[in-house]
Parts: sequence; C-alpha cells; structure tokens
Amino acid sequence: HEKHHGSVLEDLTIDIGLLRRSKSKLLIHLSGTHGVEGFSGSSIQYSLLDNPQILNRDIDANTASGEEEDLPTLMFVHAVNPYGFANLRRFNENNVDLNRNFLSKDQFHEVMAQDPNHARYVDHMDLINPTESFVTKWDFYFLRVIYCAVIYGLDSLKETLVTGNYHFPNSMFFGGVELQPSYVKLNNFLAAHFDIPNMKEVGIIDVHTGLGPSGFDSLTNEGMTRDEAVEIFGGDDNQFVDHLIGTHKDDDASGTNGDSEILSGYSKVIGLLCHGLKEHIFPPSTRIYPIVQEFGTVPGVLIFKASRAENAMYHYDPARRSPRYAQDLRDVFYLKDNAVWKDKVISRGQAIFHQLHAYMSRNHIS
Repeated sequence: HEKHHGSVLEDLTIDIGLLRRSKSKLLIHLSGTHGVEGFSGSSIQYSLLDNPQILNRDIDANTASGEEEDLPTLMFVHAVNPYGFANLRRFNENNVDLNRNFLSKDQFHEVMAQDPNHARYVDHMDLINPTESFVTKWDFYFLRVIYCAVIYGLDSLKETLVTGNYHFPNSMFFGGVELQPSYVKLNNFLAAHFDIPNMKEVGIIDVHTGLGPSGFDSLTNEGMTRDEAVEIFGGDDNQFVDHLIGTHKDDDASGTNGDSEILSGYSKVIGLLCHGLKEHIFPPSTRIYPIVQEFGTVPGVLIFKASRAENAMYHYDPARRSPRYAQDLRDVFYLKDNAVWKDKVISRGQAIFHQLHAYMSRNHIS
C-alpha cells in the first residue's frame, strides 16, 4: 500500500448500514468524525446492531400504530474519517479537521480571506505547532502552556485551539480549503438513497470523545429549542437532562446556550458536521434533531499534549510517530483499559440513541 507521511494509505472505506423503514424519517448515527476518537462511537454502533431486540425495543411502547412506516429509517455511518481511524490520527489524509470542514464554497472563501490571527492562532503558533526542533530538543510543554495561560488567559488559549484555522495546512485544527472527500461521499450517498426534499424529520447523533469529566457525556444541541430537547431527553428518571449543554453558538431566549465551561470558547467555531448536514443538505422544511455526544476522557492539557506531539511527528519525523506517539494519542481519546469507562460509553450511547429513536417513532408531525 502507498505510504503517506509514514502511515498506510489503504483502500479505506466509510461503512454505512441501513435499516429501511419510513421514507420521511431518518436517524443518522456517526462515528469517527475525528478518526482516532472513533472507537467509542463504533462500540455503540456495534452494541446496537449486534442485538436486534435492543435496536427495536422502542417500537411497541412509542409508536402510534406500530407500523414500520412510522419508524425512522436508521443509518449507521462507521468511520467518517477512515484514514484517521486506521492510522490513529484526529485529522484526515489531508491533515484536515473534518469537524471544521463542512462549509459551502462561499464560506471557504470567507474564512480564507479572514485575518489568520482572528482567534490568536498566529500568536500561539509555536506552542500549537512545534516543528523540527520538537523531535531533538526538550519541549518544556507544561511551562509553555502556563506562560501562555498567564499572558493570554486560559479561555483565550482554548478559543484559539478549538476555533482552528484555514491558512496553515500542516497545522493542528486546519479546516481545509475545500470540502473533503468524506463529506462529498456522504452527501452523494444521502442524495442517492433518500428523497431529501421530502424528508420530514432527521435525527443526527455524532459521537466524540475528549471533552469533560471522565465517563461523563456532554450533549451539544446544534439546533433544537430547549423545550424540544428536554422533551426528547428529559424524564423523571433521566440523568441526561442536566447534561444537555446547548449550542456552540450565541445564547438564545430559551436558555439553550453555549456558556457551559465544557464548551466555552466555541463561539467562533464553524464547519461542524451536525451543523453542515442541517444547513447544507436538508431543506429548511425538514425538522432536524442534531446532537453531538461527547464522552470525557482525560484532562484537556493532556489531550493537547498528545495531540501536538503526534502532529509534529506526523509532519517532521513520521518514522518515529508510530507506535509511540500514535498510541499516546489514541490513549487520551479512548480509555481502552478502563472497563467502567467503556461500560458507561455503551450504556449512555444506547440511552441517547433510544431516546431520540423513541421520540421520532411517534406520529407527532403531520
């Protein structure tokens, strides 16, 4: 197979499983948007597909008629970023962060015309993207992070990291200059297999890992009202209603906002997968329920440390990247030796899927 920065560029695939039912309702479950984060989302998908009784447990209790046409068609997308998943990278074969890439052509032109330092990315360039010197000298990572936090503030540094950039192709959190092949293929698949203009309801669950306390899943609402979100995920015995964080964007009158500590700094982020599907694929008449489910792993300072080291090695010393730096990156996003954490991922992943599936299975839209 062809070698790409020392990694194997195989005949990789995005695997899609369909359980066809309603022609106007679709529930999409996605894993691996950020490549190496895909182990958890993949595990949730496997746990659902491996047990038909679990997959269909919502039918009798929650449908108005019990007919198949009332139930949403299920679409499981395994490894949105197959290159990153296969090679333990967060970014794809073009070093693009897919969760900053779902933009229109006009939006790409706009962000490329922006000041590269609009979120202080240039100010923090040396910290975020160490070059050749990283592989031969002491890095003093923690001292450098403390220095930047004192000078600029932790919130400013976090905003820089999560906002990313559209100007430096070898850098971390690079959003690209055009829509990436994974999204082109996903868009083409949707267009070929569904009557997009007549779709009434679409649920989206995009699974990630990293942010938040270990084992705690944060739900990010990318477009629902607070009342709608509580109706779907709320309930007398439901712990998730307190975990519902809201949008990455501006505050709204309903109280669904992005001012949580976990999602602070995301006000300038664009190109998210959930938002891209909502804005660029489905028509305004479609009712969209877009959710990002993020499972906390280790402290953010350790995630950043592993991520920048892996990216530096990928570009400047690829022969040494694997296994050490690649596996270090995997281990901050997937706690493979923690059975309790993995059990929480499966149970909460199933719970969120079933809550959204049950809600969409009711005849509440004429």
